[in-house]
Amino acid sequence: MRKFLASLLAILGLGTVVASELTPNIDGNTKTINALIKAGSDPNKAHPLEHHFYCYSEECLNSLMTKGKLKGYLVANTGNNIHEGTKYWYGDLIKETVLDLKIINEENITMLKLANEFSADYDGWGTPVVK
Repeated sequence: MRKFLASLLAILGLGTVVASELTPNIDGNTKTINALIKAGSDPNKAHPLEHHFYCYSEECLNSLMTKGKLKGYLVANTGNNIHEGTKYWYGDLIKETVLDLKIINEENITMLKLANEFSADYDGWGTPVVK
C-alpha cells in the first residue's frame, strides 16, 4: 500500500526520485539470499530472478517491458487489476543469475532506474529455491 501511495504522489507530481537516490536494498537482498540458502538453494546455480513492477497506465508497462526485453530480460506475468478503484498494470522482468549479493545489488539498481524512467513502481525480486 505504501508503494501505491508513493506512486500516486509521483503521478500527481508531488514526489520525484533523483538518480543518485537509487540504491539497492542491500539488507533485504542479503536476508533474501540467506533465506534461500537456508531453504536449500545452491547459491552457485543460476536462479530465475523475477523483478516485479507496477504501472498506472498500459503504455507505461508496455514501454518498461519492451526496454527490459531489449536489455536481455524475459517478460512474464503481465496483466492488470483494480485496487480501491485505481487500475494498475503489472509485469515481471526475469533474468537468471547466481545468488551473489554484488550481482543482485546491480540488478536492483538497473530495475530502479527502469522504474524511475517509466514512472513505475519496482516491487523487488523473488526466485524459487534451486538445488
